[in-house]
Amino acid sequence: MNTFTTRLQRGIVISLVVFSDGVFAQEEPSELPFNLSDVVVTAGRIERPLADTPVRTQLLDKATIDKLHTRDLRDALRIMPGVQLREVHGKTGEQVFLQGFDGNRVLILVDGLPITATTGSTVDVSQVASLDIERIEIVPGAGSSQYGSAAMGGVINVITRRTDSKQGGKIRADVGTFGEREIEGDYHLGERHIAADAYAELLGLNWKLGFDQRQGDDFDLDKDNYRSNGFDGEKSNYQLGVSYLADHAEHQLNLKRFVEDTAYRTEAKGGFDAQKFEQLDRDHISNHNRWSISDAHSVSLSLLYESQQDQSDQVKNDPQITSGNLYRDADTHQKKATLQWSWLPQEWGFGLASVVSGIEWYQEDLSQDKSEVKLSPTPEPGTDQVDSLGNGTYLHHTEEVELETRSTTEAFIQSTIPVTAETELAPGIRWQNDSRFGDHAAPSLNIRHGIHFDQWSLQLRGGVAAGYRTPNLKESYFIFDHSVNGYKVLGSDELTPEESRSVQASVQITNQKSLNIELSAFHNQITDLIEAADTGRRDNNGTVAIYEYTNFSEAMTRGYGISVQHTPLANFQQQISFNYLDARDLEKHQALPNRSRQNIKLLWLWDVTHRWNVTVSGEYQSQFYTDVEKRNISPGFQRWDLKSDFNWNEHISIYGGVNNLNDAVRDTNDVSDRRPSRGRFPYIGFAYSF
Repeated sequence: MNTFTTRLQRGIVISLVVFSDGVFAQEEPSELPFNLSDVVVTAGRIERPLADTPVRTQLLDKATIDKLHTRDLRDALRIMPGVQLREVHGKTGEQVFLQGFDGNRVLILVDGLPITATTGSTVDVSQVASLDIERIEIVPGAGSSQYGSAAMGGVINVITRRTDSKQGGKIRADVGTFGEREIEGDYHLGERHIAADAYAELLGLNWKLGFDQRQGDDFDLDKDNYRSNGFDGEKSNYQLGVSYLADHAEHQLNLKRFVEDTAYRTEAKGGFDAQKFEQLDRDHISNHNRWSISDAHSVSLSLLYESQQDQSDQVKNDPQITSGNLYRDADTHQKKATLQWSWLPQEWGFGLASVVSGIEWYQEDLSQDKSEVKLSPTPEPGTDQVDSLGNGTYLHHTEEVELETRSTTEAFIQSTIPVTAETELAPGIRWQNDSRFGDHAAPSLNIRHGIHFDQWSLQLRGGVAAGYRTPNLKESYFIFDHSVNGYKVLGSDELTPEESRSVQASVQITNQKSLNIELSAFHNQITDLIEAADTGRRDNNGTVAIYEYTNFSEAMTRGYGISVQHTPLANFQQQISFNYLDARDLEKHQALPNRSRQNIKLLWLWDVTHRWNVTVSGEYQSQFYTDVEKRNISPGFQRWDLKSDFNWNEHISIYGGVNNLNDAVRDTNDVSDRRPSRGRFPYIGFAYSF
């Protein structure tokens, strides 16, 4: 462990500050600053105070999200204990790692409904704007018994603001620069952000309207080569919501659209200068309904339809040399319906019991085709059509995925049963019938025990759960032919579902006024883990490496964390977190790649005056393997962010800061270096509330 980590750990002991499960907004010291009274829904699928959930839950509230000046979900998750972010290969966004599970196995939800992944499996969290986020709930560990496949590593649920306010809104705009790394000139305003939302009551309905756009220009960490590290273009979110509230019912309709239109400079095979263009359009329609049958009974129905079209092109800059130009189109659709029944009796034994049950239906499909310019008119295996372009080149059309569909029917039941006045059990089970892989059941059992003495409260939580994940359409059928870049990834229809056994435990102690400490530990045993592996085969005279998705026999992730939120002063809050992770392939007796062992996060929130606040956050990640077989290692790094807000009056505020203040960036000449590509970034902005 390097000097920075050693000094920081000594500082933790000296200052008695440990990292926490949630972040908080300062009000008065007597108002429980650790979110313990805040209501969450993800842990048990019904609303319960955070302190009473039998399943360990992390919470990030809106006040802190605003102080962090988050533009998207990526910015918000960066400070959360135990969360690691990694860039999505070949994209401009990032995926989440949680308890050693990558983005394929961490379920990202918005209001309890899934998001279509741009790569067919991994959600890019930079595509979820922070415009409408009310809070973020994280449940680490296997969540398959509650949320089904793809929740082996945990669930991240983004809760958006309800449309039950009379009227109001906010306009926000900021600009920043990467300085001399901007390709268009020194200190050019390389990134611009504008967001606006409004909500009002009209015609007996509650309406909300929102728009968020993040624009960027290319930036480059090394101007001696042609490649760039940032994108040129925009990512935009649009939304319209309308809800109707009655005495015993609530109905809400949401229309959302995400558009990504980006390009960045890269190199094609042979060293030619090229650009990669991404045009993505995602349309989302969701409908939430809830009926209160009585004080103890309620029924809810949620419906989702999402359509996504993704066009990805890699084109050489020289119009005279078009061979190798690659054009790919993918269409994805998902549909989901969830009918849930909740029963919350007034009394049951020693306290309040609950039962939540439901049925779900889900369907997704994927189709994809590729066109590539080649010098030869001879079709290769799998080529559907060859057209002459009239200049000695030929356009080869290939239907990589004709139309593949999978669907599931699922049923679940969760309950919370008081055993004593301070102890409750939470058993649950979920059954899934998959159209391709048949039946599967995932049980879980959690327990919470509370101990109270004087002003202190101690909560003990533990649980065991089974996780599972069926191979997605990408892993089963995808043919990701990137021969122009020297590799090809093949799907396999011989894959079997992954399964896991998860054990979670935590101890939380708080005086409910100024100190909240938590210790947590986990152990996940995974069988039939699916990863892309080098087959050893080579195409095109040995220039194209062939990878294929395959099941590994067994893997394991385990670790622990320590956390304290501390409020030493009425206007000053701090949190520090340390997480340790051991993730390994048990078949090969070696580490799993792209997972840092040590992860430290820090956050200080200081209300200097009633108008001015300052926020400082920091992160340390230790080195990790990027290719275990070749012993390639990405260096460790530390990153610091500085933010500040000044409220001019009740309507106008000015804000600014510096992201990655210490300029921790990768060495672009080292292909194993996975440190941040986004270096020091000063910015300034304003917000107007009405």
